[in-house]
Amino acid sequence: MVSRPGLSRRRLLGTALAVPFVLSGAPARAATSSRVVSLDLFATELTLTLGVTPLAVANVPLYRRLVAEPALAADTPDLGPLTEPNAELLRAMSPDAILLASWQAGSLGILSRIAPLVSVDSLSRTEPAIANAIRQIHALGELFDRTEEAEQWTQRLHATLAAAQAALTDRTARPLYVCRFAENGRNVSIFGGNGMIGDALGQLGLRNAWQGRVNASGVTSAGIDQLAGEPEARIVHFDRGAETARALAALDGSALWNALPAVRAGRVTQMPVIYPSGGIVSAIRFARQLVAGLPRHD
Repeated sequence: MVSRPGLSRRRLLGTALAVPFVLSGAPARAATSSRVVSLDLFATELTLTLGVTPLAVANVPLYRRLVAEPALAADTPDLGPLTEPNAELLRAMSPDAILLASWQAGSLGILSRIAPLVSVDSLSRTEPAIANAIRQIHALGELFDRTEEAEQWTQRLHATLAAAQAALTDRTARPLYVCRFAENGRNVSIFGGNGMIGDALGQLGLRNAWQGRVNASGVTSAGIDQLAGEPEARIVHFDRGAETARALAALDGSALWNALPAVRAGRVTQMPVIYPSGGIVSAIRFARQLVAGLPRHD
């Protein structure tokens, strides 16, 4: 084994958190275009993560708003809604394959008349979200002949989670509600279970304050009052721009919100939005944002 004098474990972990994550490091090959289209946000994220540029994707504005990284090219054609992509445009493009989520396969099966369908399991009922994302990126790596890139990203993910866990060792005592506020200021989406957010919290050694039921995506809709269940918890919420600004304006005048233990104690953290059903890059971003955003000795 080659010795690297002075390169301590602490420095190695610090490097994993500091290196830019979007196609970070020297990829095995430069990004290439591909004659595939993607109809699902998760599939689009993983495809771009591998350094493959889709011919077109569904709902470009939604991807840019919710997922954001890896970034789509500015001129990426938009195929329209996730549930009803533009079939005429698809025919004109004549792709070699159509990537879609397993939940879309039933309603969009007719698109097989245009090109072969490749189903990506964006949701798994049998394994935690991060393990599923790793499995899916390796499957796409085989499809695109990008197996080396898939393994590089898997190792990068493991290194980042390990580095973040080490950095958060003094911040694990207080449980966290991770959520997204509804504009009405009365409801909230809370993340947990084996979804990507809940899974990441567990791998980072953090305790999820929400132990209630969630759906297959690892989210539940609840009233704001449910954020009082763990009085000592910190509330971490995602900033979705104007939508969140309207929610916070409504919450500001809410007696219920202002009575929550976390709010009274100033234990509310806002962070840039993370796609809660995202893949490798989304998990890396979430881990890094927790390290950057959670106060020490809380």
